[in-house]
Amino acid sequence: MENKIIHIVLLGGGYTSIWAYRSLLKCLAYEIAFGEVQISVVCPEEFHFFHGWTAETLGCIIQDKNRMSPLANIFTRAHLIKAVVEEIDLATSQVYIRMQDGSKESLCYDHLLIGTGSYDSDNIEGIIPHGFQIKSHNAFLRTKEEIQAIVRKAAQGPSVNAAETLSITVAGSGFSGVELVANIAEFVNHLKNKYPSLRNVRPLIRLVNSKNKILNELDPRFGRIRQYAEKTLRYYGVEVINNKKIGKVTPDGAWLDDGHFLQSSMVISAIGQNRMILKGTEGMDRDTLNRVYTNRFMQIPNSPTVWGGGDACAILQCGKERPCPPNALWAIKHGEHAGKNIARAVKRRTLKPFTYKGLGQCASLGIGRGMGEMYGIQFTGWIAWMMRWLFFNYFMPSKKVMFNEIKDWVYFLFAGERKGLIPKKKEISQMVPSELNLSYQVNYRRSAHK
Repeated sequence: MENKIIHIVLLGGGYTSIWAYRSLLKCLAYEIAFGEVQISVVCPEEFHFFHGWTAETLGCIIQDKNRMSPLANIFTRAHLIKAVVEEIDLATSQVYIRMQDGSKESLCYDHLLIGTGSYDSDNIEGIIPHGFQIKSHNAFLRTKEEIQAIVRKAAQGPSVNAAETLSITVAGSGFSGVELVANIAEFVNHLKNKYPSLRNVRPLIRLVNSKNKILNELDPRFGRIRQYAEKTLRYYGVEVINNKKIGKVTPDGAWLDDGHFLQSSMVISAIGQNRMILKGTEGMDRDTLNRVYTNRFMQIPNSPTVWGGGDACAILQCGKERPCPPNALWAIKHGEHAGKNIARAVKRRTLKPFTYKGLGQCASLGIGRGMGEMYGIQFTGWIAWMMRWLFFNYFMPSKKVMFNEIKDWVYFLFAGERKGLIPKKKEISQMVPSELNLSYQVNYRRSAHK
């Protein structure tokens, strides 16, 4: 290497950047230790949110904090910058960022990794002011709080209106949408059973699917998984509305594209993600989902020092002409490989193509109800659920957070209660008398079983 400091800049604090950083630490250990290579990470967040546990955190089995890994504890040997990326100047190899206080700075890079991920699609009219989403943390918290709020509202209101109040519509029937609606149905049934007035009320939970069957992206050979998902949704009482799209969301529900109106207390979108187009990247080739194309070495074409991975990029699968699926495992593998290739470029070694062929896919439809396939073999029920549980724990970025999350599962297993529903001292002081009585009954029953 030349006698100058090589500066590697990673954009984003998600799976791609985390595993790229780990590859760089391993492959450039000497160079980093002696200051020949420096790494900067630019991210507006302080935490990595482990989206694998979204359903379980939404259902309060896992506490919010136990899916959040502090980035400062992950990027310990990098310069972590809490800022928003505003522009990439490819000609001068600079990144322009906006700091929390509004000031603007620039970073020069020798190698740049675009791992900015994606955000919830806002393509449905009215979804931002009137609907709910789950990808960003603030949107997730709002959704979680509203689910619990409508159950309380149903319990406190007239019993004849309870079913109408317990009405939730989910848009999108891919793995995320099916997992989301199943876990919401399970959680709502759990919550309502704590109120005597709601125990005989059937919630109105719907899944709106633009195709003629759920999980349409599944290979036809995985029919058993789809059948299991359909059976599980029927078990929860979820109504699946096929061949329809939500055209507009209002404060009272959703209009379908055929003019039919679905009264709903909540409309939640799981229809996919959008990608931001950073200033300076407009000329990069993209697919129909606005993902930036890379070559087989994970470089942006015509920009050999700019790399990409994760949801922000379209990286062709080995031996196939379609991009990798936008999920966590692929983002992890993208980051791992991009980090290794950046290290090879720093050392002036031959780059290696991305050859990972995938492992499979999985989802939880509630406790003990898993579905998925691994290397083409289909699994359902408890075995699929446990495989997913082990897999997700293995890939959690922070082992400390992982152990705390496992404690939540142990508490759920032995105490029979969801740790995320236990009121904190401050919350107890703000409870109305009826809620205090319910909390007392729950804690009394828990103590009585010990």
